Amino acid sequence: MKKLMVYLDEDTHEDVRELAHRKKTTMAALVRYALDKTFEDELDEVAADRALEEAARDPSGTMSWEEYKASRAARGVRAAG
Repeated sequence: MKKLMVYLDEDTHEDVRELAHRKKTTMAALVRYALDKTFEDELDEVAADRALEEAARDPSGTMSWEEYKASRAARGVRAAG
């Protein structure tokens, strides 16, 4: 996990601190949760883009469509539809 410094005005800081106390969690956990819920779709898109870029740079960890279908069939998973 990486560290991020965020500046909040005094009232917001105190409100977040009190909310964390009431929920028996940390301020950092509240901020992480809020980011995840607020930007869930956009963060998923960024992560998918990063995964595609990594696969394009080094495709050795990927499989073809045919390999994927064969692995699903071997596990007994049927295609949707």
